[in-house]
Amino acid sequence: MNRRDIKKAHEQSVLRSFKRYLEGSGRSLEILDYPDPPDAIVVLDGSPCWIEITDAFIGADFARSLTSFAADDVEYIPAGRGMTVNPDENFAEEVVAVVEKKYAKASITDIYEASGAGILLVGLYSPFVFEREITQIVKVLAAVRQQHDGRFSEMYVYNAVHDFFLVP
Repeated sequence: MNRRDIKKAHEQSVLRSFKRYLEGSGRSLEILDYPDPPDAIVVLDGSPCWIEITDAFIGADFARSLTSFAADDVEYIPAGRGMTVNPDENFAEEVVAVVEKKYAKASITDIYEASGAGILLVGLYSPFVFEREITQIVKVLAAVRQQHDGRFSEMYVYNAVHDFFLVP
């Protein structure tokens, strides 16, 4: 499977898991299309909506290693060795950076202006992320949301096993 196919399969897996999460809360999600961008056009609780997915990694080496391992069209690049200093703080900064990129992305602005607010799902890929770190990241992202427009009516973070956490 090449990198593009892996990205598509990853996004569709996240969307299926998000659908199950919402249904467990008594909500409904019907996935209509995968235009990219956004990553999905959906009907959420009977209303049209869109979903964008982004992922945050503990570092570039980790991201390259993780994504190259699964792809057939690139050579595997193992993560370098070394010590990680302040992993919680560094990772929180990376999460904020990927979310800020989504707020700044022109194609997301265009979708928001044409179709209204959507949902942002943020993957947390770090071996150092547990419940305490997720709680802190949710608080940090809630503050980021308050500094921006309403292009994301809902925002969630999720971990590697697709547990979802609402960012208020």
